[in-house]
Amino acid sequence: MTVDGLPAVTVLIDKDDHPAWTAAAHTAHEPALGRLTIDPSPANGAPAALAHDLLYALGKRLPQDGETYGTWADSQRPAWDAVATWILTHHIGHLIVCRTDRLTHARFRQLLALRERCGIRLTLPWHRPAGPALDTLLEETPHHIIETLPQARIALERTDPSLTGTRNVGQQRHIEPTPRQDDGQWISPQTPPAGMVIDRPARARCQGAPELASTTSGAPSARGRDHTPADILAVRLTTVAHPLHATALTIHAVTGADISRLALIRGIDIDETATTVKIHDSTAHRRCRLYPLPTWTRRLVRAASIHGQLKDRAPDSPLFPLITVQDGEQLRLTATGIRYNLKPAP
Repeated sequence: MTVDGLPAVTVLIDKDDHPAWTAAAHTAHEPALGRLTIDPSPANGAPAALAHDLLYALGKRLPQDGETYGTWADSQRPAWDAVATWILTHHIGHLIVCRTDRLTHARFRQLLALRERCGIRLTLPWHRPAGPALDTLLEETPHHIIETLPQARIALERTDPSLTGTRNVGQQRHIEPTPRQDDGQWISPQTPPAGMVIDRPARARCQGAPELASTTSGAPSARGRDHTPADILAVRLTTVAHPLHATALTIHAVTGADISRLALIRGIDIDETATTVKIHDSTAHRRCRLYPLPTWTRRLVRAASIHGQLKDRAPDSPLFPLITVQDGEQLRLTATGIRYNLKPAP
């Protein structure tokens, strides 16, 4: 453990580039246990290419050719913000990056920055003899070297708890939904519940989301009143690469809130355990509604809160500051990508 509370970077020296070392790294890939292994895409010169590799490894679907809503993913800062958010949301504590000897200096520094931002253990298989290049990359970073395969296997299987304050948000383990067969059909939101009306006296400030005792119950049925396949929808939403898009579509699926109402949601309108969300009636806030959030939604809803913390947004600022502009064009295109009907509230 280093002075800043982070584990020292572990470098695995595979000097002969033996397949057994790479196989061991791939075997260690267990996202459900907090371990993520990636193989960076070779000869990919895109500025955010390494962030894309991480998003793919996390099970996220990046924009395809011709999908205009991918502009955020082509920019380094938004792409790495998404990576950091999902690392924390999915409780990844150990990142293993193969072929680090082939990374540019800039991408190597991106990995070190992600380690510090998310408080994760970083293990770097180096598939050539150690030399001056490695010394230069790690000259200011606490690290230790492993040069035998048995020791490497032990290091690769390490799983660490969170080390940062941000990571503590929603730290409890979550069991991902087990989907039924996805036939690729379009999914429409079920008829949303009416929600609990919260009356606000004139001139009184609209408060954050209060707790609802009824939201502490277990997981709801996988099929709603109109037989919407909630388990399939949950899996599709989990593949959305941008955390704010994933949260906004999840809230829409549960509440039916249209684009204008999604734009009014603030960070404080989701309670700390992501069990309720407040949907504002209008800018007057006279009769806002409180909706319970089903268990399957809570990890996706927490993602927006974690993203807001990483971006230092004030709790009372809008939760979706950019994706609801221009009539929610980006959000509509994201919904199209997962074959989900984004409809206005009835």
